[in-house]
Amino acid sequence: MERKPISLVITDLDNTIYDWMTAFVPAFYAMVRVAAPLIGVSEDELLDDLRSVHQKHGDSEHPFALLETRAVQERMFGSTRTDLLKHLDPAFHEFNRVRKKNLHLYDGVLKTLSVISQTGVPIIAYTDARVVNCLFRLKKLGIRQLFSQLFAPSHFANELRVDEFEEGFVQLLPPTDRKPNPQTLIDICARYSVRPSEALYIGDSIVRDVYMAKTAGLQSAWAKFGATYEASLWPLLVRVTHWTNADVEREEKLREQSRGTQADTVLNCFSELLEFYEFVPRFSALARPV
Repeated sequence: MERKPISLVITDLDNTIYDWMTAFVPAFYAMVRVAAPLIGVSEDELLDDLRSVHQKHGDSEHPFALLETRAVQERMFGSTRTDLLKHLDPAFHEFNRVRKKNLHLYDGVLKTLSVISQTGVPIIAYTDARVVNCLFRLKKLGIRQLFSQLFAPSHFANELRVDEFEEGFVQLLPPTDRKPNPQTLIDICARYSVRPSEALYIGDSIVRDVYMAKTAGLQSAWAKFGATYEASLWPLLVRVTHWTNADVEREEKLREQSRGTQADTVLNCFSELLEFYEFVPRFSALARPV
């Protein structure tokens, strides 16, 4: 089989590089089980409050969302943030414990990214997720150094350390940037002086990832393995999601628009990238953006 030459790799992160669903959802509910009795409310009431906080911020991973819940605000009125953090520390500790146990790279990711990086082909992360959370996971999993840059919306930029900007690693997009946005992929290719046809995009969603890549003219690889997780986790995520009715409607429209979209490559394992593609740097030196 002849391998397609690729000079730029752009990849999704959550459920493509690592199993976000299995890491986040069980950890979140473990936190709630510990926090509810500490606050003096039922788990259901706390889950309702947390969903409201998530929808307010447009993010199901809003850090320390517990502190902003109605239950905490009412029952612990007058407490300082330091006091709240101390009181709820067992809940946050439980979240971290379960997340640490479940957060892991998919099979073949580390070896494959290492091989690609050694060729000099840049590896770019493009995500809708909160920047600070993505940076934490990249560092925790020991793969931050394999990526050239991270592109993400800027709505929570104030959470980042100054050095992340000074190094040029984090590239902030407009707050309204949401997948599927083909123009973002086209712009990234232009920064690296690579034609879209010579770039590869990898993601777990046909609607938001593969459809976007095909529309932008990039090669597309569907991380099919990322769409496979414990079925019971999905309704648990929906229970506390930040999605609004408008978000659901948008998703339905996108599904209709992307109907019939097929990836150039279907990956049952991340390492299969090395079977389908040959990674050739655009320039002799390690590629850098223009």
